[in-house]
Amino acid sequence: MEKQSKLTLTGFIVVITVIVLVILLAHLTLQKVKQIAVHAVCSTNLKGLGTAMVVYANDYDDNYPQLPGTGPWSKELGFPYNLEKPDFENAQRNTLRNITSSWYLLVREADVHPRAFVCPYSDQVEFGKDISNRSNLVEFWDFGYDPHQHVSYAYHNPYGKFPPDGTRSAAFAVAADMNPWLNHGSFVLPGKEGLWPQIISVNDEFSWKLGVGQYHNGMGQNVLFADGHSSWEKQPNVGVKYDNIYTFWSTEDNPTERDIQGGTAPTSRSPENNAKSVNDSFLAI
Repeated sequence: MEKQSKLTLTGFIVVITVIVLVILLAHLTLQKVKQIAVHAVCSTNLKGLGTAMVVYANDYDDNYPQLPGTGPWSKELGFPYNLEKPDFENAQRNTLRNITSSWYLLVREADVHPRAFVCPYSDQVEFGKDISNRSNLVEFWDFGYDPHQHVSYAYHNPYGKFPPDGTRSAAFAVAADMNPWLNHGSFVLPGKEGLWPQIISVNDEFSWKLGVGQYHNGMGQNVLFADGHSSWEKQPNVGVKYDNIYTFWSTEDNPTERDIQGGTAPTSRSPENNAKSVNDSFLAI
């Protein structure tokens, strides 16, 4: 009898162990399915933005969205986002312009909903939910007074020497999940002791893992290319000639492989922190 009791207890423990493993496996599977679904939503959003950019370019001489004026690339917009008629030619000619305000031109003129700018993996939230008259959205110039709370995607800087347009190579990266060197519009320092973000070392086949976007557990990013397709990329050097889409080349003159695939991390919004060539993607916010 004692022997039979021990066998029964052993069998009970085995059954419980199997049940726990099944539950754990099911949980991991559901998490994986959820992760794939979120990747798909982020990728679909980017592809939709790419389609809208083409529509916009058809109306603006092949130029992608760029807020009018001659002001610098800034974290903030130089006038209220709900100002009725900014005077870009005169009083507002040198006003501050941010990348989110260029993104917002797609809401104003290309029938893009603000939710398309939010990746479910991010901590951003849809802009305009608290606005009673949703038709007013097309009258604004930015995603509110804190626009970085409502935009998950980095966009090639439209205020530098090489703004994005419809003539770029098919391999040119136009937009992607958020740049790891920027967080809500503020610059991020390199990680310590090998933690991302880090500049890619072209001599280290593993170091590219440290340079990927902020979302998706640091495993990669969705990227929108100039030919209109979006794809999941596990490394950031996926542009023209393996250009790092989140950094800019260190020089305009005879850039090395390291300059292109690794590049220089942005630290300010000065003119030097910008794309150095028509083939140099620099996705920022």
